[in-house]
Amino acid sequence: MKKLLLSFLILFSSALFAEENNRSFQRSPGKVDCNEEVKICHYVSQNITAKELIAKLNMNLFPGSILSPSEGYIVADGLKKINFYINDTALMEKLIAAIPLMDTLEEFDPSDLVLLTTEIYSLSEVGLSNLQASLVSANDPASELAEWIITSALGGPTGMALKIGTNLLSSLLGSSKVKSESTKVTTISQLIPNLAGINYSNTSKVYISPPNSGVVKEEQSGLTVGGSVSVSSKDNDLVLIKDYNLTYGVIENVEVGERVNILSITNPQLYLVKGTSSLVVSSINTEERAKTEYSAVSFGRTRERLHNKVMVITRAEAVNFQDYVKEMRKLRSMELHKEFSKEERDLLPKTSISISQVLESVKPMAAFTTSGDRVIGFKLDPKNARVENIKKNIEVSVKSKIGFGKGLNQKVILTVENLMLTGMKFNPLSLKELKKTIVEIEVTLKVFGSDTSVTKKLIYNPETNSFIE
Repeated sequence: MKKLLLSFLILFSSALFAEENNRSFQRSPGKVDCNEEVKICHYVSQNITAKELIAKLNMNLFPGSILSPSEGYIVADGLKKINFYINDTALMEKLIAAIPLMDTLEEFDPSDLVLLTTEIYSLSEVGLSNLQASLVSANDPASELAEWIITSALGGPTGMALKIGTNLLSSLLGSSKVKSESTKVTTISQLIPNLAGINYSNTSKVYISPPNSGVVKEEQSGLTVGGSVSVSSKDNDLVLIKDYNLTYGVIENVEVGERVNILSITNPQLYLVKGTSSLVVSSINTEERAKTEYSAVSFGRTRERLHNKVMVITRAEAVNFQDYVKEMRKLRSMELHKEFSKEERDLLPKTSISISQVLESVKPMAAFTTSGDRVIGFKLDPKNARVENIKKNIEVSVKSKIGFGKGLNQKVILTVENLMLTGMKFNPLSLKELKKTIVEIEVTLKVFGSDTSVTKKLIYNPETNSFIE
């Protein structure tokens, strides 16, 4: 009876997993083979490694205990095969019945995510003063309280974190008074599962010998960020970073030699709301030399300027996992230079269509990447694809109208096929354009070597990152 029950369990499990296999990579479980004469059974895992299978069996059947040699054994024999034998007949049958249930891909419900962004700027004294004045003016020109809060937050190494709107901060950092006196050192964007830890480190060892000391000290420069993220159950716009800590080491050039100056920020509970940024400024020296170099401490400018303030900006936003998957699928459709497969070409309509009609079918597209970057552009409607037109080369010219100043000015040559399947991505818009209510973008498509051309005007809304049709 036990053998019949065991056989039924194995057959039932096999049928269950065969059904699942139609929808996933999961394979049906294999068969346990036993040799009664030498008292050894073996099984070849189909979905996980032998070590992972043994760990699952031990956790579920023998929690908190280790089999002694007199009781039996379970061992890995290579990557996928396990050998085992248990002296207790009932337990042995239970083990054989459990193996197909444990040999499965991991079951999980993906967690929602938190997009954590850390930006570091270096500023001169003038740049910081201009930023403080602009922040006070933006909050309330007549408010002594606003001035005190902003000055306290940005005034020194022990200053408190200042919370301001991200759009306002971006606007102020882009203003000519602040931009000319500051440099963005780095931007770190991390997608972290809800309740998981932050573990970012980009550091390098620096060996420094103080003058006349005869001693070499090892120090670290670069950035580390730690803590854990948690989305509020009552308000999805509120994110808590527990035990937040940031360390930023900068190589400081001084007359008597180099040293590493450390900026350290800790906060047991850092609360961040969508659309706001936490801003801290500390007085540690960073220096721009007259050379072009890119690293954590060299900023790629070609002019000499002393930046003796470091500003750290932190912001977080909860991201629904399903929305994240949709965005990833949307971005995947914008890969470079995709082509129709042979099967797809064979199924293209046989009816004729003018090339002008093909070029008229401009469909604008807009999306955000996971790091918050805008991706805008256009595609041609693939319904108009024909064997005779998909390989035609098209000269594409893109211009934006912003009055005075530099706007979009792109020229490329792509095939109709590329424009239908991949589309064309526009270059990033200028800060001036992003501040406008609408941006007019003119797209001209001309058949290479022909006079046939079409011009379309697209209306883009920077605030909503969408095109107005």
